[in-house]
Amino acid sequence: MREDLTLFDEIDLDPGPTKRIRLDISYDGTGFRGLAPNTGVRTVVGELQRVLAPFLGMVPDIVMSGRTDAGVHSSGQVLSFDAPERTADPERIGRIVTSRLGPEIVARQCSVVPDTFSARFSATGRRYRYTVLNLAVPDPFLARTAWWVPEPLDLGAMRLACDPLIGEHDYSSFCRRPKSVDGSEVSLVRRVNSARWDALGGGILLFEIAGPAFCHQMVRSIVGFHVAVGRGRRSAGELLGVLTARNRNAAENPAPPHGLNLCEVQYEEPIPGWSA
Repeated sequence: MREDLTLFDEIDLDPGPTKRIRLDISYDGTGFRGLAPNTGVRTVVGELQRVLAPFLGMVPDIVMSGRTDAGVHSSGQVLSFDAPERTADPERIGRIVTSRLGPEIVARQCSVVPDTFSARFSATGRRYRYTVLNLAVPDPFLARTAWWVPEPLDLGAMRLACDPLIGEHDYSSFCRRPKSVDGSEVSLVRRVNSARWDALGGGILLFEIAGPAFCHQMVRSIVGFHVAVGRGRRSAGELLGVLTARNRNAAENPAPPHGLNLCEVQYEEPIPGWSA
């Protein structure tokens, strides 16, 4: 049955009482200029606002658990926004998203949650995966989701390069520094709880990293350095020195965006009425 997306002729500037919605989505980031709204270009949240506004009667102010760059994917992105009580129907919201935007963007689950919930500020952890295809020839079926590296990689050396990441460090060498609003320097200190490389067979190497939060391009820059280690261009023992340098030029170029996937966002306490 087709959803009626012309429920409201105009956007309601006074939606009245609202309910907080949590929306879990998966998306293929290939055709988007990132997650966050950006005038004049196609983004994931911009598309969500476009298809949800006629049904909700308002343009939702969507809070993101974490931004992703152009070309980056997510199988576990979490969003939150307020919707008028009369249209805060999680089942229909989920159907609208998937029917209008799938398969690029799919609603995995949707629920009404307490007003105190924030997709960003309630999150306690995030987990990313990066896929490398290490074969002599590329695979067209992985071209959108894996970085093809034809040279043989030393997986053992790449695994050794994971050890210095664990704990709390200043990741200035691995992050794109954000612009300061008030002139003060933005801290790039982050904690990494776990980091590992696994061989899945068929030439597929998977890097997984988890921590409370990550700065811009941090995961891709770490992967770029690790692949340089695997190629023999850098050594695992250099990584600690690169961290200490706090200099972007001390690291390697970031890995391409299309191999990265925000796969999970963690929250401390179960949300009433929510089943993962």
